[in-house]
Amino acid sequence: MTTLMELQGAIEAGMRRGESFSAVEDEIIEPSSVSDEAKSALWLYAWSFVDWRAQRREAYAHIAQIAESPELRPAFT
Repeated sequence: MTTLMELQGAIEAGMRRGESFSAVEDEIIEPSSVSDEAKSALWLYAWSFVDWRAQRREAYAHIAQIAESPELRPAFT
């Protein structure tokens, strides 16, 4: 079984080689047998390698998508 620290090292190596965040997520994080909590920590670690401007664009896009969700629209009575 791969340890959390080994997965962290694999993520760092991949990101420093220029692999995309999506590739690291799909090839290292998701298939690992660690807990969901550990996967979240690894995801956050990988995300820290993404340029802050790209992080901000993604955050804005997700917020805009959620804001358009029917669950968030005011109910009219």
